[in-house]
Amino acid sequence: MKKHYYFTLLFILTSFGISFAQSNLYLHFDGVDDHVRLDNASALLNGSNTISMTGWFYPDNLNYGGGLMGLRGEGTGTGGMYVLMLGNGKLECRVLTGTGTHQIQTAQNAITPNQWNHIAWVWNQTTLTLYINGTQIGTSTASGTFQATNRPFGIGKSLIPGYNFIYTGRADEVTLWNKALSAAEVSAMITNELTGNESNLLLYYKFDQGIPNADNSSITQLHSETGTSYDGDLMNFSLNGNTSNFGGTLEADFQSISFPSIATKITSDAPFALNAVSSSGLPITYTVMSGPATVNGNIVTLNGTEGEVIIKASQAGNTQYNAASNVFNSFNVVDPMTNLPQIELTNPTPGSLKMPTLSATQLAAVSSIPYDDTFSVQSLAFQVDGQTIPAVHHGNGFYTAWWTPSSFGSHTIDVISTNNFNYSSTVSNTVNVSNFALTQNVTAASQVWVYSQVYSQEVEVTLPSFVGAYSQINGTLNIDCPSGGCDPWDRVSHVEVQGHDGNWYEIIRYLTPYGVACSHNINLTDFMSLLQGKVKFRFTLGTSGNGFLYTLNLQYVMGAPTYKYSTVEPLWNNTYSFGNMANLQPCEILNVNFDSSVQAAKIKMVSTGHGWGDNNSGNAAEFHHDYHHIWVNGAQTFTQDNWNICNPNPDNCSPQNGTWYYNRAGWCPGSIAQFFDFNLTPFIGNNVELKYILDQNYVDYCHPSNPDCVSGVTCPNCNDGFNPHLIVDSYLIKYSNSTNFLSSETFETTPKNFVAYPNPSTGKFTIENYTEGTNNEIAIYNTNGALIYEKNDKNLDDKFEVDLSDKAKGVYIIKFKNNESEGVQKIIIE
Repeated sequence: MKKHYYFTLLFILTSFGISFAQSNLYLHFDGVDDHVRLDNASALLNGSNTISMTGWFYPDNLNYGGGLMGLRGEGTGTGGMYVLMLGNGKLECRVLTGTGTHQIQTAQNAITPNQWNHIAWVWNQTTLTLYINGTQIGTSTASGTFQATNRPFGIGKSLIPGYNFIYTGRADEVTLWNKALSAAEVSAMITNELTGNESNLLLYYKFDQGIPNADNSSITQLHSETGTSYDGDLMNFSLNGNTSNFGGTLEADFQSISFPSIATKITSDAPFALNAVSSSGLPITYTVMSGPATVNGNIVTLNGTEGEVIIKASQAGNTQYNAASNVFNSFNVVDPMTNLPQIELTNPTPGSLKMPTLSATQLAAVSSIPYDDTFSVQSLAFQVDGQTIPAVHHGNGFYTAWWTPSSFGSHTIDVISTNNFNYSSTVSNTVNVSNFALTQNVTAASQVWVYSQVYSQEVEVTLPSFVGAYSQINGTLNIDCPSGGCDPWDRVSHVEVQGHDGNWYEIIRYLTPYGVACSHNINLTDFMSLLQGKVKFRFTLGTSGNGFLYTLNLQYVMGAPTYKYSTVEPLWNNTYSFGNMANLQPCEILNVNFDSSVQAAKIKMVSTGHGWGDNNSGNAAEFHHDYHHIWVNGAQTFTQDNWNICNPNPDNCSPQNGTWYYNRAGWCPGSIAQFFDFNLTPFIGNNVELKYILDQNYVDYCHPSNPDCVSGVTCPNCNDGFNPHLIVDSYLIKYSNSTNFLSSETFETTPKNFVAYPNPSTGKFTIENYTEGTNNEIAIYNTNGALIYEKNDKNLDDKFEVDLSDKAKGVYIIKFKNNESEGVQKIIIE
């Protein structure tokens, strides 16, 4: 939109370092994840050496890492050009070519918060020039050409993987040119709105869509005056309310349209009204552009068939108002008879089901349905040999049941899943029940590369289906160096398997070596109930480097196990602060009920200590030798000597680079962290209270919770934030030769409502939502209780990435809440 300034006034205000207000529309960026993105925009500039980009920016604050505009990071090639806030009003303006990086960095306070700043960043073959509010701030030399075809253009975020360069504030009138603007052209642009057909103008975003602070959720793209093919995607904006939305005030002759989103419709739905409004109050005209519907006035009538409907809302204007920009809205019309649940039988898988004697086996399936705002899976059941077996729903679409084959040989298993309109779909698998099994080897994952830009990978694999056919499962984990070399540091990584209840279980915690490849062995027999059928493995690694390649091989050893059945149930699974005077014993008190048919039980636990340095008393927790205890029914019962001798390396991963040979709290670089087993069999038949008591002889005195801590006196920095902590995963393993304890009352565990991984991380991690609730809210706080990240979304994705890599090392608290549940977890940034 046009800025109402006179050049004389502009010159006077600029001379005194004062920036400007505006009276037109803009877009507000929330500083969490809002940004505008146009994919492959760099193709417009490939081979060029004259480029300009300009825009108006009104920062809410001057926090470090605000990406204003540019082409950067993602994609391939040597081309890049961007403007980034470094903090305190300092700008980093760079051009990247085949000859290197060329830049101008301003002094602090080059731009002003809570005021409009016009920025023009210009490259003229050999010279770089930065203008702020029409004044030349600096120049520098540059050479080479821009060489990149698939980098995106971003507004409000510097699009480099692994970094959270997000801008907080308003933006307006952003342009990209394949020419070098002159000082006169920059000044003219400040006082006069462009037409959109200027020579060499590639992108021009006026930000004049929607009604300020109204419901603009139907707007999915930011319109470019240079053509709709250059419209940018609006990423993560709420587009409703006074933040993360279009704002400002409208000129006297300008009007815009708010056209709220339309929910998915059923083919049989009755006619319904559209409710778009114009800011002028003039009536809206609707046109069905395509799809199975008609419109009369504001009433839409469906024609009874499926398809996507696209509707245009327009307002032609009158003698007072100009015509509004058209707004397009779309919705899907779906038929409940054809939108049926999708089903996958995950256990037993097609082929051979091995059991020495006819025994109950677990049936498992996953079912989901498209358009989950309209449809849901109402029920799922198995049918085998004419017998219908209702399934237990574990949440998140995972279902299990138990079936005992009537004979060896071929059996057909049908899975019937029904939607909420009572229409069903069926899948069938044929399995051969066999009493013959040999030792076999299975590759669960091969050369899975986990690194800074892909810090978590999931791999699906089909494992044997069996009952009582194997006495042992052995794992071999090979860690190799990718092209470019291994990560040089010791990082925490996790190998998890997704059980048939939908929950993830850590079966291996691996601490990476200092820049070398290694091989490791581990007995995984206690996780036998998880390691069968079609499952997913998840490999995560908290790293900012090149990472490692993970290969996991499993050996199933023929033979009769002591117990045919087992379960794995979570106990303490979190990151716990250690030695914090405000809460010296942070682990939950748990109560366990044992069914009388349970014949043996154990606690299986891995605890690794992290956080170290001058700001932690005794270099805890990484380099502090501690004894933790498990109390059963109020008595100290088990001792955990959580200390590893690292030279020689417990997994023979030596020599390495770095300080691999120092002993550590429950782990060593280049080794699988030790699982501790504690026998609970003597307590079977009782209700048992469990406490995990951290070493009572340790207190971290260099901590903000210590009232006597004085920075620079009693320790270097009481508020450092990276304090001792233990990363704990522990499970209750139950064993029996009977399935009685596997009934829904005892077998089901309460799933977590969310999980964050990798943990620890470099600040970039995934939050996975396990619930089916709505009105999801995520808030992340530092240990001082300050809110540093917030996301509220009625339909939060099941998985979404968070990037806090610009935050200090330390422990952060994640709070999750929706209409079904709420939970708290800790995340470590290191």
